[in-house]
Amino acid sequence: MDKTLLVSAISGIKNSMHHAITTASYNNKNYDSGLEAKTALIRSENLIQRIHEVTKRSLHNELERRGIQHENHPPIGRTAPELNIWGFLKKKKQDLVIIIGDRKPVPEEIHEGPLTGQMDEIGRQTTQNSIVIGVRSQLSSVDKNFDTLMERTFAETFNLRLRHPRLVMGEVYMLAVKDYDEQLMKENLVGWKENFTNVERFITIFNSLNRRDDVENIREFYKYERCLLLLVDFSADPPKIYETGDQLREDGVVSGDFPENFSPISPVNFSRDLTDAYLRLHDEVQPEGRL
Repeated sequence: MDKTLLVSAISGIKNSMHHAITTASYNNKNYDSGLEAKTALIRSENLIQRIHEVTKRSLHNELERRGIQHENHPPIGRTAPELNIWGFLKKKKQDLVIIIGDRKPVPEEIHEGPLTGQMDEIGRQTTQNSIVIGVRSQLSSVDKNFDTLMERTFAETFNLRLRHPRLVMGEVYMLAVKDYDEQLMKENLVGWKENFTNVERFITIFNSLNRRDDVENIREFYKYERCLLLLVDFSADPPKIYETGDQLREDGVVSGDFPENFSPISPVNFSRDLTDAYLRLHDEVQPEGRL
């Protein structure tokens, strides 16, 4: 992940959040409280689109650096149109789709499963020569939505892989390591809950979803080629983006004896790892050696 772009995006997210909370307004509309304004801001997807753009530009730059032809959906600098990708159970607009090479969408009729008879506007071959990335975030009420968010993350890959087992997939998940205090938001004030979010269980789960080893094994269809757990302390000034497990332990975000390795799901080398995974899966060139 491009660090310069990421730092700028995170700072912009914090500024937008705090402006909405303290002014109880968003997009030229006034609300009864900062909490309502914050909710409107998040529902607009204005915040998460900043992470979409950083992810898209970072992978674009990596593919360009390696001389790999590709097409971004949505295009650089735009939030639409998003492509529908057809899975086994349903189609769904994907946050980011990067079609590798000079392939173009080739519509084809689906002949299997519950979608039999419907038209896949992209086509199986073009889909399997793509990288699909989901981008999500959780900035408040983290514990309330944990189960639903994890179930959705698990199901996304499985639906698509049942139809496209060789599809390369990535997941970017931004999480605030300190939960914003919603009671203070009701008074148009910015503050955080005293304790850190239970980051350890997020690290454990995303490690279990990370780096599929056997593309032919249906028991690994739920795994991504690369997950990125973007851990941010918005209470710091400037906001702190965690890159290593040592940083998390030093700040007390995780316990000193927490055994899970954060490096495989950190922002470092996310774009390189996804590109390596695509090239390895499609046997186009040897992936670059790890540093």
